This record gives sequence, structure tokens and C-alpha cells, in this order.
Amino acid sequence: MNITLLTYFILTLLTGFHQDDRSDAIYEQKLQDGIEAFYDTEWDRAESIFDELISEKPDDPQPHFFLSMMPFWEYFFIDQSEELANQFLERSEKAVELSEKRLNESKSDTTMVLLLSGLHGYRSLVAAGEGNYRVAARSGMTGFNYTRQLLSLDTNRPDARIGRGMFYYMVGSVPSELRWVTNIAGLRGDMEQGFEELKLAAESESYVSNDARMLLMYLYNKEERYPEALKYAEELTRELPKNVIFKFKKAEILENSGNKGDARELFAEIVEINNTNIPKLTEKSRKRVEELTELTQNYY
Repeated sequence: MNITLLTYFILTLLTGFHQDDRSDAIYEQKLQDGIEAFYDTEWDRAESIFDELISEKPDDPQPHFFLSMMPFWEYFFIDQSEELANQFLERSEKAVELSEKRLNESKSDTTMVLLLSGLHGYRSLVAAGEGNYRVAARSGMTGFNYTRQLLSLDTNRPDARIGRGMFYYMVGSVPSELRWVTNIAGLRGDMEQGFEELKLAAESESYVSNDARMLLMYLYNKEERYPEALKYAEELTRELPKNVIFKFKKAEILENSGNKGDARELFAEIVEINNTNIPKLTEKSRKRVEELTELTQNYY
């Protein structure tokens, strides 16, 4: 599995631990097992591992971060429901609280700056998805303040580009009738700026490339720019073939772009996999197979 932004958070933080301590080595291995299960969308196993780690080290923000990413991914890619939004916001609050505590204890902890930049950026996207643009702008600005700390170290850092790209896109996506909110706050940015920053991160030979691809796939599809969305969906499903969420998103993009035959085949593959961790994904895929099959039969 390629290293991503999230796994980098873990690996960099772990370098501060005493690796000669057997308990820390066991903890690290459990954490890596949980991360792998998370990216393979084996979320029951991942959640069990992260809950165990929380009981061992309650002040560690990392397991809380990954637990919050489960409802975030489901909200972001499958079903933008208020229930999932609230679940993510509640879980991520604990991750933010613990990360801020650790950063206050060690002001030079770059890993916590990275973590907080990402958490607030994701919170801004969910708030924007729920139409709460005041919260979205506030969270986006908070996240961007952490990103600025990264920029002061190296303006070309791919992880900083992701934070900058998310911030620019969020500001640029605010409806015109609510632009006064961002103007009062002095926020500037547009969607194309956001896409360019994310593309640079996606094209980099770094740990953040898959995270940038994930965002580009979703945002291009949202903006109905399907060829660009499909490019990143294909890259993600190639890099993470067990991830059923990325398969589902690729199928949706194929259908949106008019390639209904390939979309139906991919939806059928997801039904066959039947990932019990995300039953709504299988349910939605089965419905799409039925509708696309009927559409094809009526066409001929």
C-alpha cells in the first residue's frame, strides 16, 4: 500500500517514541494494521483496532482521527446525510482537541500541525456540504492558518498544497449571495486556484498524492467535469484495488459521463464484493445495476 498523507501523520509521529520499548513497537504494529484495514474499507476490523488503541493510549489523537474519517468518507463519497455529517463532526472534535493539546505541549510538532490542517479542512467541506457557510469559512480559515505554518517551512510542500487547495476551493464555492461572509472575513480564493494546488500535490512523488487524487476525483465530479474526475478515479482504483468506495465513485463517474455499460459492470462488481462494513454502498450499487439494466433493455 502506498504511503498517504494519513499514514505519514502516523509514521512521523511515531519517530518520537522509544522504539526500543516493546509496548510501543506493538502499539505501532497495531496502528499500521488499523490503517491498512481503513484503506481497504474493512472498517469493522479497523474500528476494533482503533478502539483498542484508544483504551491503551487515550491521549493519542491518531486513532480518533481515523475513526472520524470513516463517517467523513461515507458522507463525502456515498450519502451526504445530516446523520453522517454530525457523526463526523462529533468524532473529529475529539481528534482536534487531542491534537491541539499535544501541539500546545510541543510547539514544533509539525505532525500535529499537519493533522489539524487536515481536520479543519475536512470540517469546512462537510459544513459547506450542509449549507453552513459561516462554519465552513471559519473552519477553512482555521485550517488555513495551520497550513500557513507549513508554508513558512517550505512553500512547495505537497501537504501544504492540499491545505491551500481545499481552502481556495471552499472559498471559491461559496454562492454569490453569501460572498459577503467571506469578504468581511477577508478571505480570497477561487476554485481553479484550488484545483491547481491539488493537482500539483497529486502529481508529486510524495505521501500525499492519493489524498490529493481523492479530493480531485470528488470535486471534479461535483463540478460535472467528468473526464478529469475519471482520470483520478482510475488512478485511485489502481493504487488501492480493495477500496470499494473508490470503485463506487468510479462507477458513478462513468455513468455520469455516459459510459453506462462499464458503470453497470463496476456496480455489479461492488454488489458481488458485498462489503458488510458499508451496506449502503452495496444497496446503492444493486439499485444502479437494476436501473441501468432496465435502461439498456429498453434502449434495445
